[in-house]
Amino acid sequence: MPHPAPVRTLRRRVLRTAVTAGAVIAAVALSSTLLVAAQPLPQPVVGTPGLLLQNGAFDAGTRSGHPIGWGVEGNADGANIVNLGAYRTAGLGSLEINDAAGTSVSVRSERIVATAGDEYTLTANLKGRSGSPAWLYLEFWDFDRNRVGETHVEPVFSTEWQEVTVTGVAPPTTAHVTAHIYGSQAAAGVSYWDEAVLTAAPPSYDPHLGTERELFLDDYRIESAHDVERVVHPGEKRERPVLRPDRPWEDSSYTYGSVYVIDGLYRMWYTCYNDQAPNYHLCYAESTDGVTWDKPVGRSTVSGVGYGDIPASQTNIVMAGSGAHVVYNPDAPADRRYFLMKTQPAPGVPGGNGYYGWKSPNGYDWTPLRAEHLLNDGDVVQTAWDPKSRLYIATIKKRMFTSRTPGIYERAAFVSTSPDLENWTTPQLAVMGDSADDGAAEAIGGLEGQIYGMPVLPYESTYIGVPWVFLTTDYTSGEYATAADGPVLPQLATSRDLLRWERPVRDPILEPGRGGAWDDGALYTAANILVDDSTISMYYAGFQNGHGGADSDDPNREQHFGQVGLATWRRDGFASMSNASLPGLGDAGEITTKPVVFDGSDLHVNAAVHEEGSLVVEVLTADGAPIPGFTGADLIPIMGDRLDASVKWRGRAKLATLAGQQVRFRFHLVNADLYSYWVS
Repeated sequence: MPHPAPVRTLRRRVLRTAVTAGAVIAAVALSSTLLVAAQPLPQPVVGTPGLLLQNGAFDAGTRSGHPIGWGVEGNADGANIVNLGAYRTAGLGSLEINDAAGTSVSVRSERIVATAGDEYTLTANLKGRSGSPAWLYLEFWDFDRNRVGETHVEPVFSTEWQEVTVTGVAPPTTAHVTAHIYGSQAAAGVSYWDEAVLTAAPPSYDPHLGTERELFLDDYRIESAHDVERVVHPGEKRERPVLRPDRPWEDSSYTYGSVYVIDGLYRMWYTCYNDQAPNYHLCYAESTDGVTWDKPVGRSTVSGVGYGDIPASQTNIVMAGSGAHVVYNPDAPADRRYFLMKTQPAPGVPGGNGYYGWKSPNGYDWTPLRAEHLLNDGDVVQTAWDPKSRLYIATIKKRMFTSRTPGIYERAAFVSTSPDLENWTTPQLAVMGDSADDGAAEAIGGLEGQIYGMPVLPYESTYIGVPWVFLTTDYTSGEYATAADGPVLPQLATSRDLLRWERPVRDPILEPGRGGAWDDGALYTAANILVDDSTISMYYAGFQNGHGGADSDDPNREQHFGQVGLATWRRDGFASMSNASLPGLGDAGEITTKPVVFDGSDLHVNAAVHEEGSLVVEVLTADGAPIPGFTGADLIPIMGDRLDASVKWRGRAKLATLAGQQVRFRFHLVNADLYSYWVS
């Protein structure tokens, strides 16, 4: 939870199982139980997967000579980054393992989010100098940091470079995977390691497009690309908040919440904070235009709450306790068309809390879904309904002892699903902070990056995650310093299956206001978005300080409370494929899709072609050969800013004649942004 009461120092402008050698662990069949995801590092080049291992080339070391991004245990003097021409295959350095007799030395990568049931391959270059070389391990770990599987190879000694490979399939309870180079006590020798690369087997590919839009948030449908950049477009924010804490029971009012348009009426569920236990409360507001909001009182006759001497009939509090992320499913049984989860004490549960379900027929009158909690733990939770898969999705915040700070839990986003609200899959790790997030925190003088929460938005052909990236700066600033201070910035994540999540770009989709603005601190988002033909709208919570809150001794942080803002994007507009060349100046961009199959007759694009720019679309055979009549020379030009441009070719070429065949689309961009394409 953000700490909304008067509370202290954001640096305000922040943006910008052991098995035999070489063996493979037995494959695990994918089932209805939700599994976990592999999260690559940011992707520097479109069409080239992001790395899983940081510093696998062993080119960078700490002042003590140990590889950055890897931990060293045992005989620490026996693991060093060296720059020796005869003992490297590429780059600047390699890892020297000097395994002295009677000692052991262990070099292990940071833990990487992994997908249970997926196959991983670890390769590295090895050259021996003397004695026995170190061993190479691929290790799998569960949430509780227990090693649940490993596969390794014990290489033979050679003074020539050799490539060492180890492959394994992640067991069912896997949360993380690590690479491990180990010099054992049983042997002694000097060996050199270089170019360690960890890869995950690619997920299966479905060429069928359907009629949903294909966005460019990932490379799922991209075969190749050059001279284009995936660009995040921050939302256009209204200058002033649309909802403020202006009632006696509102010290703070913010969306931890949801907004839906139901029968033409905007309906908002938001969190208000006050000094009455349990401090966080679910409030309700409504609007005819989404900008000017009314807070009707007395709507709840079942779960409503008063404040002090003010009776429930005179407040808009519809339930005590946090849980403002409301799900609306018009097709659900009448008594549970509205659903939420909230944190409550759960006797006998580790940590003492659980996520409990609550249902409502109207959004005002809330009753427990059942007496037992639905999921363990208790803190931040977002919920969603996906009408296509007919699944409820819950993203909960859990904490792991994997952070840099001793004894402090690292916040991370876990996903669980349910077809019926009663039966939920075991929450599995989806997105956690990685070295790129840590680097962003370090760039503002901070400590590390964590994931504070992550709404999941079912959108067209994909799932969009909005990870709230918490860049922890210190544990000394603000009234809630022990929970860490620092900015919270909403970013983008994407998944095709709720299993494998990617974050190829790390720029925020919402930027804090400039110094002194009402939202120049931590930002959080609603659990859902509103979409029409031209616009995406997202309500968000803005605070004027970081997570640490207020500090009466600091004039920059005298007050701390949340308000509700509104940000908008063009349709499909969170990110685009962008090219900034001009005719005869710079390099034109190109994107070629993997083979696709469609049933429709019209190709559409959402694109902005800027001054002197162009967007040319070709259709190729599955082998990449141009199809006569569908070449760039045949295209009727696409000009200007077009939310829905129908792609047409001259002559008698009709896209419907290619329906049911495998083809590729190729897009040529000059000074243009391409947001999406689809076949209708």
